[in-house]
Amino acid sequence: MAMDLFSSNGASLLVLLVQGLFAWALWTLRRAFVRQEDYLLHIQRDTRREATATRRLNALEEALRVAPGNADMAGLHTELAALRGEMQALNIRISALDKLLDRLEHNFERQEDRLNLAPQTGRPFPCHPGAEAAGGCN
Repeated sequence: MAMDLFSSNGASLLVLLVQGLFAWALWTLRRAFVRQEDYLLHIQRDTRREATATRRLNALEEALRVAPGNADMAGLHTELAALRGEMQALNIRISALDKLLDRLEHNFERQEDRLNLAPQTGRPFPCHPGAEAAGGCN
């Protein structure tokens, strides 16, 4: 007996095979398409990421607006050059004052040495000979 494809056993086998193919096709398509919940979650993440990038970009633009421009920087450069010149002039004056102070210290040291070598009498300075007869020593 030849088996007929459309007999009851053959038909149920054919229907089962077609249902299996449809199930496999739907399972494959399920992996190819995105579920709506996953898509909405992806959209929310993109929205948050875009909002964060926008905030950072706005903060950066604001910082650039506040930053000095080329003209301001050129002005600062000019002022710094002027201050550098003034500081050099002050350094020269301080060096001259330092030399003057060294000279004064040297003179004071010589004066102290001379006073320490003078004979110690009751008077702070020695009198010249004959000063007593002229009316005193000063």
